[in-house]
Order: sequence, then structure tokens, then C-alpha cells
Amino acid sequence: MKQIVFDMDGVLFATEALSDRLWKEMMEERGTPEMTAALQQCRGRNRTDTRAFFASHYPDFPYIAMETEKRNRMLAALDKDGMPTMKGAESLLQALQDAGWSVALATSTSRKTTMHHLELSGFTRYFSVIVTGDEIQHGKPNPEIYLTACKKLHSKPEETYAVEDSENGGTSACAAGMRVLLVPDQAILSKSLQQRAEAVLPSLCEIQERLLGTR
Repeated sequence: MKQIVFDMDGVLFATEALSDRLWKEMMEERGTPEMTAALQQCRGRNRTDTRAFFASHYPDFPYIAMETEKRNRMLAALDKDGMPTMKGAESLLQALQDAGWSVALATSTSRKTTMHHLELSGFTRYFSVIVTGDEIQHGKPNPEIYLTACKKLHSKPEETYAVEDSENGGTSACAAGMRVLLVPDQAILSKSLQQRAEAVLPSLCEIQERLLGTR
């Protein structure tokens, strides 16, 4: 088995912490209600599902306007300071490529933003398949995005690894029947999800050691 699918934010790139900081700054600037718990609940979901969640549960919160501003601030910060990568990310991707693995990306982020991040980091070349949140009908925690990635890889889900950091993402990969490796970043993961996963690891370095025997 030499197929693997990665989530992006919080797995390959340290963008979740930046996003959280920008949300906090903007809520303080605008004097809006504290929405940290709600944002945590939506971590890993695509833009459409997150907007629907806020429209349903917090209709008075200006989510769309703030999310647009937050995204613009984040892109400006990344363009200025560079893309922060997670510990071991490039080493793992390079090692997988050298070992002949088929590698895919399954992210809830839009195609435009995903390509921005990959090109800024230089990671585009590592992926033979890229599936983004605006290309599917049902976002995470629904398994569609992972099933789509496996189909494009021509691999069976049960013979394919998935690397995730969030509750919604991990649930999606488990529901697809994949071998799930969790590397928690900013998200709080339930005991139930951790028990369903094949392993919970502190960083991508341990994934490289587990799959390839190197670090």
C-alpha cells in the first residue's frame, strides 16, 4: 500500500493558528460576540457549509463579511512573511515521492486559495491529485472529498492512508473507510475519533518514521 491523502491547513501548513489569531483580533476590533467555540466546531468544513452553519445558528453574526476580511488579511500576511509549514512536512512529502508513493491533497479550502498556498510553499510538485472544498457537493465531515481523492488516485479507501488534524476532517476520512493518522494542531479531538483512527501522532516526523522507517 503506497497511497496517501493529506489535509492541508493544520497538517502541512501552520495556518490554523494564524487564522485563529486573526479571528480574535477582528472580533475584538468590531466588538462582536466571542465565537471561538463556534469556529472550532466548523474547523475542517468548507466555506459553503460553514456559512450555512453560521446563518442557521448565529444569523446576527456578520460571518461572511468577517470571513472575507480575515481571508484577505491572511493572504497578505502569508505573501509578506512566507508560508509557515508544519514540522516535518517537506521532509515527509519528499520522502514519499522518493519512495514512489501516490500522494493526494483533500482540503476544504477553495481551489484558488489552495493553489496559492501550494505555490507559495513550493509543495505543488508533490501532489498528483488535488481535491478542494469548492469542487464537491458535501464537505467534511461527509466522506465525499476523501472518496473522490481515492477515486482519482485509483486506490481503495481501505488501502489508503489519510492524514488529518481536525474532528470534521478525521470523521470524514474514517467514514470513507481509510487508514486515518491524526496529527492534532489547534483542534480538539474527541476520544471517539481518536479510537477510530489507526494512530494519533505528535507530528509528521512520526508519520515518516511509521511509514518509511526514516526521519
